[in-house]
Amino acid sequence: MTKDKLVEKMSYLLIQPDRLRTGIIRRKLMKNLNMRILRWLIFFAFMSPLVVNAADWQIDINGAMRISYNMDECESSCLDLWRSTDPDATYDEESNTYLTGDISQFSISGVRTMVIGLKAVFKTEWRIDVPESEDENIFTSYEQYIGLHGEWGLLRAGTIETPYMQTGLMLDPFYSDALATRFFVDIQSALHDTSGKGRGRSTNTLRYDSAVSSNGLGVQLFTAIDNSSDNDNSYGAGLTYISAALSMFVQYYDNGESGDDEAYKVGWKMGSENFSIFGQYEFDQGLISLSENLSSLSTEDVNTANGDNTYEHNQTTGADVWYLGVAYNFGQFMLIYEYGKRKDSVDGREKDDGHTGWILGISLHLDDYFYFYAGYLKKEFNDDNDKDTRYTVGATLTF
Repeated sequence: MTKDKLVEKMSYLLIQPDRLRTGIIRRKLMKNLNMRILRWLIFFAFMSPLVVNAADWQIDINGAMRISYNMDECESSCLDLWRSTDPDATYDEESNTYLTGDISQFSISGVRTMVIGLKAVFKTEWRIDVPESEDENIFTSYEQYIGLHGEWGLLRAGTIETPYMQTGLMLDPFYSDALATRFFVDIQSALHDTSGKGRGRSTNTLRYDSAVSSNGLGVQLFTAIDNSSDNDNSYGAGLTYISAALSMFVQYYDNGESGDDEAYKVGWKMGSENFSIFGQYEFDQGLISLSENLSSLSTEDVNTANGDNTYEHNQTTGADVWYLGVAYNFGQFMLIYEYGKRKDSVDGREKDDGHTGWILGISLHLDDYFYFYAGYLKKEFNDDNDKDTRYTVGATLTF
């Protein structure tokens, strides 16, 4: 076909939409586009006018798309966020070799300078899943807040990551991938995940972050309003230090209910872009035991690890969680090794409920926004020496 004929053919198709709707081209396109891609296209089409009509707002669209191929060998329940998005699924119902691309997220944030000199800010963030059944949701709410930003710092209201959770995620290079310390091996506590009162993302929350001082110090304060009848508000505070070669933090979290429901932690990271050592230690005064479903308050009908934590009179403590990690960058590659433990709880629902976990991984960064990774994860339980292992290969695209 000559060039002129090709141009004539394309022009003919472009000016006749009926042919596109009924012809071979449409049938082939619809056959190859699966439902996952269609949902993403609809989502972006729906969100795009927010950018076009931004006026004097500075709008940022951020997110990540993740996919991994995992092979799990499990002697326990072996269920984490990557294995299944169905909270009612069990290990026996799942294949031990599987491809998953559900753990992706999308956020829109904005800032606008007002006439009074302060800046108005907002953020709406969602996890996006392809549901495996009619009962599952496509969108899961993450952070949702509005706020004011000035020279004195940042004040926000809504559903917000606690400073306790935020500092933990800052340590882990793979914090939302299949290599994350907070999921499969569980060497960061469940206070680094889930939403609700007394959880990682605190609902009905007021949070204040001071401006970082010239010497690198920052202060964080928050409280969450308890909408139940007893009005036991949760609260917390933190102190951070950041410099070129060293960062450190101390965090405290109190759920405000009667009984033992506190946690605090210290953490640090030191080194350079090429080599770094990092870690944290979490002290459990009841809140970690509740978040990990270890408390003696838990029964077959009550899961203290889900939803708002309004449980009173908890006496289970001692499930301290710690881990250390080392990362080495060479060229476009990064090697990482992380090792940690969760101690046995005191007066817990079960004896010897602690475990040990470790991760060995490597990643290849094609640029600042796209990387591949591969790794091996192992979790050993204190009660019966059961072992869970995972081999994983994945890719993450951020934007």
